[in-house]
Formats: sequence, structure tokens, C-alpha cells
Amino acid sequence: MEVLTDIASELMENEFDNDSCLNTEPSILSWLEANLGLLNSLINTSYCLEGSNLDSEAQAIYKQVYLHHYYSKKTRNALRGIMDASAASTEEIASISDGESRVTFANKNETAKVIRGLANDAKSTLNDLVAKYNVYQSEPRQVSGIDG
Repeated sequence: MEVLTDIASELMENEFDNDSCLNTEPSILSWLEANLGLLNSLINTSYCLEGSNLDSEAQAIYKQVYLHHYYSKKTRNALRGIMDASAASTEEIASISDGESRVTFANKNETAKVIRGLANDAKSTLNDLVAKYNVYQSEPRQVSGIDG
């Protein structure tokens, strides 16, 4: 589906500033193709890879689904680094001073909290978009009485 390629390109450009150290467009596209069913479950649709294109609202929702997944995964990876006993020897140096010989290491707990906050923000936005989509895009499943 060409629209998934467009979504992957937009995510790479807008969210990752085309920085291949953070993510790659093929990995985003692979994830989008593999998890299209998740979008269908959230918004009660039946999009498929060979089928029709996603409307703009569904694309916005799918971007948030991906961002929530990405930040949740980064949070888990950061927590693994905190809990890993060997991580103490591989901590990154944040700053070095020469005046009074000060060395500062990155605080992995704070880093994990910030990333977790990003994941929560993405989830909150996702829930809001899904609720609005389902209210405004849903059609009645059954019509009865004088409506029929």
C-alpha cells in the first residue's frame, strides 16, 4: 500500500528528522505493514495492504500508534539498561570539566522517565483520535423502527 510508504516517510522526516541513527524508513514501513490489523481493531475498519487507501484521519491515528509503540519500546530498552548490572560500566559521559576535575554521567532513570512521558503523550493523543474517529466515522450497525 503506497500510503504506508508515505506515512513512513512522513514519520521519518517529521519525527526523526531523517536521522538514520534514531530510526530508518524501511524499519518504520515494515512495522506499519505488519501491524495494520492493530489499526483496524482500534477504529473498527478493515484496511488491508492490497486494498483501499487510508483516509487522513486513519493515517493520523496510525502515526500515533507507531509513535506510542516506538516510545514504549525505547522506555523498555532504557529500563533494561538501568536494571542491567553491567550497564554501570557502559554509562555515557554527559559532561567533563577540567577546572576541578568534574565528570557527569547521564542519569538513566531520568532519561527513562522522559521517554515514558513521550509514550504516555502519544497514547493520550492516540486515545483522543480513536474516540473522535469512532464517534464521527462510525455508522450504525442496525437500523430499526421508523429509521429503517
